[in-house]
Amino acid sequence: MKPLPNIGFDRFITRSWLDLALNIAAGQRERPELVALLEQDIVGVEARSKTSIILNRMWLSTHPSLRDYAAAGVAIYKAHPEVDTLSLHWGMALRSHPFFASLTESIGRLLNLHGEFTSAQITRRLKEQYGDRASILRAAEAVLQTLVGWSVIKVENAKARRFSAGPPTSIQSVAVSLWLIEASVAAADRSVRLTDKPLWLFPWALANLVERDVLADGRLVAHRSGDGNLWLALGSG
Repeated sequence: MKPLPNIGFDRFITRSWLDLALNIAAGQRERPELVALLEQDIVGVEARSKTSIILNRMWLSTHPSLRDYAAAGVAIYKAHPEVDTLSLHWGMALRSHPFFASLTESIGRLLNLHGEFTSAQITRRLKEQYGDRASILRAAEAVLQTLVGWSVIKVENAKARRFSAGPPTSIQSVAVSLWLIEASVAAADRSVRLTDKPLWLFPWALANLVERDVLADGRLVAHRSGDGNLWLALGSG
């Protein structure tokens, strides 16, 4: 059984809050604007504080080990303001919150197998990993509600808490695709084959990537196995 992580991502998080946090990280807006938005949208000091912690960990006060990754995401956003910001939020959520990564991995696996899933299936898998704790159920429901709000999953049966995937979002950008793959490699904690779609990235249809894309990126390390497949691992950048 895995040790219980600092779940962290245990609140409903809207795209508007994340977009504003990203704007602030990019130097385009100011922090007091985020404080004002949360005061407008969230009742209760504790609830606002917990939400702020999530936003800070993702974009504004990231862990030292993730600062380069977050900076790369901000650079992509500044260079390509038309980018779908949800793809950037997704990568940061995977990197900054292990619980989010565990939950979305389970969703991706169940969608691959059955094309749908229930909240009970997700919480059962998470409890197998982290133990039967009430906090697991609360956090899982918060993340599921968030993913519905982001339209990456949709409710098929509210009473049964059964969900299916929303339509995948096509990503044409090589830089964004590599940035998301880097997040999935980190979540997997092992090399990932380039031709495999990582479970964590079920909402996305990535750009077609070739070896020169990976080598030019510099943040991932590519190596070929004996059968000729290209595998990706985290680099030192």
